[in-house]
Amino acid sequence: MTATESLPALDAVRRELEIDEQAPEDAPQVRAVLTLTTTLDPAPARLWPLLTSTAELRAWYGAVEGELVEGGRLTAPDGGVRRVLGMQEPHRLSLAREKGAAEDHLLIRLDPEDDGTTQLTLRHTVLVPRERFERGGPGDLALGWELALLALAAHTDGWRGGCLAEAPVPTATWRRSEEGRRYLRAWSVRWAAAAVAAGMDEGAARRAEAETVRSHLER
Repeated sequence: MTATESLPALDAVRRELEIDEQAPEDAPQVRAVLTLTTTLDPAPARLWPLLTSTAELRAWYGAVEGELVEGGRLTAPDGGVRRVLGMQEPHRLSLAREKGAAEDHLLIRLDPEDDGTTQLTLRHTVLVPRERFERGGPGDLALGWELALLALAAHTDGWRGGCLAEAPVPTATWRRSEEGRRYLRAWSVRWAAAAVAAGMDEGAARRAEAETVRSHLER
């Protein structure tokens, strides 16, 4: 890879998807586990405040209100409320979204590498209505996290070592640009492929891919 390649950041994230195969096809909900893994140049101790301070989060992720302490409650930029289940500085942050009995857990791990970098693993476990999952697929759930990791990488210049290029800042203007549209389309393609690998019908996965692209390009 060279610094002149147009989409180096697309190769900086590894994606995995699990779909609950035990759930019957006529069940009203689908349990999905999305895992995004990337390597960032800063060490865990440097990244930790960016994930646990509302002032630091505002600089790259958006306005987060509340207290990032164990047992605390946070309001995310989209208005969703999350409860902090556990914190192990500077390596582990676990949260759950408060929305009734539905399952929605988020785990972020920061594992140090021998060269001083950090392997960041974001694991989102969510129970979603089957109709929504079949319409938008995993991309509908994952593209927000793709944008968040891109924003973190841009804020920290954290992909410089692996991609040899500066990551773009995913502003609203950037998302509407030709480069931003290429990223959204490419992410959608990758998550559709992950869905097929996890057992989703290929035709359904490709229809969901198209819907994800359409919905995100209209925002």
